[in-house]
Amino acid sequence: MSLDGIFLNSIRNNLYDNLVGGRVDKIHQPDKNEIVLLIRSKGENHRLLITAISSSPRMHITNINRKNPEQPPMFCMLLRKHLISSRIIDIKQINFDRIVEITFQCKDELETTVHKSLIVEIMGKHSNIIFVDENKKIIDSIKRITENISSIRQIYPGLTYTTPPASGKLNPLKATKESFMDKINSTNAGVYIYNFIYKSFTGISPFVSREICYLANLNESTYLGELNEFTKEKLWNAFYSVINKVKSKDFTYKIYYKDEVQHFYCIDLENLENYKFITFNSPGELLDDYYLELDSKNRIKQKVSSLIKSINTKIHRNKKKLEKQRTELLTAENREKYKVYGELILANLHKTPENNKLTVINYYDPEQKEMIIPLDPKLSLSLNSQKYFRRYNKLKKAEEELQKLIGSTLEEVSYLENILYSIETCETMDDLDAIYDELVEAGFMKRKSKAKKSKLKSKPAEITSYISSQGHEILVGKNNVQNDRITFKIAKKDDYWFHAKDIPGSHVIIRTKGDNLTEEEYLEAAKVAAYYSKGRNSNKVEVDYTKKSNIKKPANARPGFVIYNNYSSISVKPSTEGIKIKEV
Repeated sequence: MSLDGIFLNSIRNNLYDNLVGGRVDKIHQPDKNEIVLLIRSKGENHRLLITAISSSPRMHITNINRKNPEQPPMFCMLLRKHLISSRIIDIKQINFDRIVEITFQCKDELETTVHKSLIVEIMGKHSNIIFVDENKKIIDSIKRITENISSIRQIYPGLTYTTPPASGKLNPLKATKESFMDKINSTNAGVYIYNFIYKSFTGISPFVSREICYLANLNESTYLGELNEFTKEKLWNAFYSVINKVKSKDFTYKIYYKDEVQHFYCIDLENLENYKFITFNSPGELLDDYYLELDSKNRIKQKVSSLIKSINTKIHRNKKKLEKQRTELLTAENREKYKVYGELILANLHKTPENNKLTVINYYDPEQKEMIIPLDPKLSLSLNSQKYFRRYNKLKKAEEELQKLIGSTLEEVSYLENILYSIETCETMDDLDAIYDELVEAGFMKRKSKAKKSKLKSKPAEITSYISSQGHEILVGKNNVQNDRITFKIAKKDDYWFHAKDIPGSHVIIRTKGDNLTEEEYLEAAKVAAYYSKGRNSNKVEVDYTKKSNIKKPANARPGFVIYNNYSSISVKPSTEGIKIKEV
């Protein structure tokens, strides 16, 4: 990660220049591990993003407006109570490490002026946002760390805040040539110079250590013991040139990229001279650009993982229920013997049972074999006969109900498997939110927010569209709601409908505009349908297609479920290659 102590120092300077003296107007919490403070400072509005998300922890002024939950989380409510209308009086970096403290001047319940702080720790999965009073007593934190999570350092209300355990590293801003040389001489001679630099000085990442080795014109794998006075001097000079840029605030914000590789940093990097780069005016602009797509992917990944786990659990339960229903159905299908028992008992009322059993001739058996019928000793023969007839009728009704239940369960499993496919192929948070809303409406999920659902209908998500070789539009439904939309609201009766045969997938419509389609267009639409199905990675997928007029939706059917007739099938390789996507 390039966001080390040096980069955080540049962020701290940027925040200090822009935010100190500013007033906190609003506080939001878009994510459970992320807060946004809206600050009015020096005649301008600034949006301060602080995130403790393990995959992308950071803090900076952002220009991106994030979507907030309808119901603010408790940590957000707490910060609003204490910090709204407060003023930022200081922002400092602690020990040149990845820890920043923002101090606020605010009023307590007695209208007395007090100081409170947000301490931001940017340390990968251990990142946290901690709210403390002026005595460093923890009021709360965005992540509570109890003894069960860490035996070394706990963070929860009531404790006194302490910094993470000291690593024994030196502060590079206070390093002198003498202390630098002493550190080299006191370190094991078998240590690589690359490792020595970032393991000996706070705030320096392996990324910067590599740059220092490059500036010194020394191989990263050179052992400390191989250095002489001249090469030690070169190493110091390279180290000092980097640290001096930090001291003089000589920061340049760039994203370096080459093929699929990207790096970002706040000073010019000579070891990446072969990389192309984009320059930004501030650390906030750089980080907004760098994390824009990454944040979206991480949020989608997180929510997808949670939804997939939930849907798989529901599918597993339904399959277990299906097994039980089929077992009960087999029992119901064997009900005829109880009817025979009842009739044979009535035909032999003159006989005397022995040992609670009645031995009779089975007139329904072509070989007229004897049959032993178990009896209830508390009941007469006539009542035993009625008992068997009742059991027969009960199982007869049970079979009818079980047939319905099995059909319903199979339909539910099919629906959930289609939902699972839609989740796995989601590309945006809007797609996921649409699926989540669908699951809520279908009764499979509960709406997390207690807030009332907005009466304003949200704008429907964009439908993925392609253009055929002859200029006809090909529509793809990304979820069941969109499937219904393109099939029953957008498609005309002469348009053609495509779907991968017997596997979860998207509805695909090719809009004919009354024209006759070419063979190539049928193939193109079939390839798209195969590509947007669970068979995407197969060599061949069979696709059914028919006119939209042949597609019907049964009454009370779930979204995305249809029946069709008069169809044809075609086997194609899943692909959208060579098919032009429609520009929105």
